[in-house]
Amino acid sequence: MHNSKFGERDAQVLGISTDARPTQTAFAASVGSVPYPVLADFHPKGAVTTSYGIYNDQRGTPDRAVFIIDESGVVRWKKVYASAGDIDYDALLAKVEALQANTCQAVGDSGHRV
Repeated sequence: MHNSKFGERDAQVLGISTDARPTQTAFAASVGSVPYPVLADFHPKGAVTTSYGIYNDQRGTPDRAVFIIDESGVVRWKKVYASAGDIDYDALLAKVEALQANTCQAVGDSGHRV
């Protein structure tokens, strides 16, 4: 992923994980680093991901999802993915650009404030 391409578009990339901080740190070290900040949703476990509607109680983990949230804190776009490999970063950049230019309609959880 090219985090700088998002930054060039005034977009901030953040991750969120329900794992404990030591687990997040070990994961980042195992992959050679993560190019964006990863926020903790550990305690109470899944509170944030539950509020976004992506926490899976049966598995005890959230689904992998991408949200585009505008400067006012409104979710403008959301998509759930089966795996990280399914995420098309070029398509996400295009979606950010379209939302910034108001050339596409918000879909998903539009109107949900964070």
